[in-house]
Amino acid sequence: MAGYDLQVDAPRFVSLEIEMVICVKPDYFRNDVKAALLEVFSNRILPTGRRGVFHPDNFSFGQTIYSSHLYETAQAVSGVDSVHVIKFQRQGMDDTEPLKKGKLLLNRLEIARLDNDPNFPERGVLRLNIRGGK
Repeated sequence: MAGYDLQVDAPRFVSLEIEMVICVKPDYFRNDVKAALLEVFSNRILPTGRRGVFHPDNFSFGQTIYSSHLYETAQAVSGVDSVHVIKFQRQGMDDTEPLKKGKLLLNRLEIARLDNDPNFPERGVLRLNIRGGK
């Protein structure tokens, strides 16, 4: 409409830094469980047709990220005995508040991102400490 100014703001991607300790059931191989977890927590379309947890289409502007979803997803992977999230924050910002509260708040123009790509570590990092199993 004439007489109105329109301003469009670009999204601001917020890279996440997440670290989990995973205990594997005794009858499972650590490497198999780790591979399954990395696939589920990827940013790709999975072979089943579902999206990985950090697929870009799973996030929107200002969407709060909950650690409970990470626990639920990891615990559902075959061979996982227990899960403990020890780091849950914006990448490069040592802030224990999101871990304590179980949620990471984003501003209205921010979109969460975790690519876990060693070639682009600035796009988010997921670290898995695997224990137990074979």
